[in-house]
Amino acid sequence: MPLEGLRGIAATVVVIYHLVLGFTASGVGLVPHGHGVFDPLAQFGLGLLNGGAAVAVFFVLSGFILSLPFARDRRVSRVLVALLKRWPRLAGLTVITCLVAYGLILWSGHDYKHAADITGAGWMGSHGNSPIAHRNLTWLTAIHEGLIAVFTQGEVRFDSPLWTMRIELFCSLGIFLAAPVLFALRSWPLRLALIALAVLAAGTTFPQTHFSDFLAGAVLAMLYAEGRLPQIPGKIALPLGILALYLFSFTYEQTLLIHAPLKAIMPQGDSAHFVWDAGAMLSIVLLLGNPSLHRLFSGGWAAWLGLVSFPVYLLHTPMMMSVGAHSLVAAADVLGVRGSELLAAVVTLILTLACAVPLARIDQLWLALLGRITRPLLKQPGALSPAGPSTSTK
Repeated sequence: MPLEGLRGIAATVVVIYHLVLGFTASGVGLVPHGHGVFDPLAQFGLGLLNGGAAVAVFFVLSGFILSLPFARDRRVSRVLVALLKRWPRLAGLTVITCLVAYGLILWSGHDYKHAADITGAGWMGSHGNSPIAHRNLTWLTAIHEGLIAVFTQGEVRFDSPLWTMRIELFCSLGIFLAAPVLFALRSWPLRLALIALAVLAAGTTFPQTHFSDFLAGAVLAMLYAEGRLPQIPGKIALPLGILALYLFSFTYEQTLLIHAPLKAIMPQGDSAHFVWDAGAMLSIVLLLGNPSLHRLFSGGWAAWLGLVSFPVYLLHTPMMMSVGAHSLVAAADVLGVRGSELLAAVVTLILTLACAVPLARIDQLWLALLGRITRPLLKQPGALSPAGPSTSTK
């Protein structure tokens, strides 16, 4: 399905974003200037390397896909099963990832600090903004973090991208409660009024503000299930695609002039994700509504990229901080700083993919097991989800 490819591309953006943060001194904060009319193009290209926007895409996709089953089945048993399955569905892979990260930390020691000394990359030196004390790390603390602490406290000593898991869990639970009500209501003004109230209640304070991302996906799910999404011809798809990329490239930290109009109207607080939500929604509408894009993103490459996207997202930072950093330190004297940075990035990518493929298979088996365990709780096992995008999501 086309949305699997979108998820895979978002995961790829996160990986590249972190590779630049971890293996270069300038990171992604350099604003190009001095190139005349080409400055806006350079700024636009820089903005596409936007890890925060890619995470917003994940959240909007989750809201969309997790809402869809309630278009046809809004029984209390369906809601209870969804609520029961969500935490173990996520925790299965987060526990494995934290254990893998623990083993890599034991093996690599302080190589990430030595790599940061060579490159000047502060993000690498801080262990991806999640400083660790080796003496306090055990395999039990790894299990506890992956199973509990990452969800209840947002604790990310082993693997910094897991900060999204607390948001993913609790906002998913919120969607499981809200989507049946929204689908049951037939009045769009009433639906939108309730969603607006929820967005206002969530506000712009982290992390609860990100419930708005999931609600944006729920709106699209209702439109899709009711056949209200528009068909988009090719001549309109191109400018809309450019607009989606413009919204995706928005950054609050960087002073990119192309985003000045948006910044002038943005509220204070953690609000950039509202712009990214709009870009994510437009991207989904394009993929589902334009026949050419639908066919392109329904290919085997998209399905495969979507399949490995969650494991890649979970694994790439531990790989960077260990084997990537180790290879950079080992090769610095031979290849120089730039050459060793490139080698470290390549090694990280190869090993991340090599480990992501079997982890994706484990994830499939885990999902199937959870399905078998919870299926008896449903009185009508056949009425699960409407035809549409895959319901296997992060």
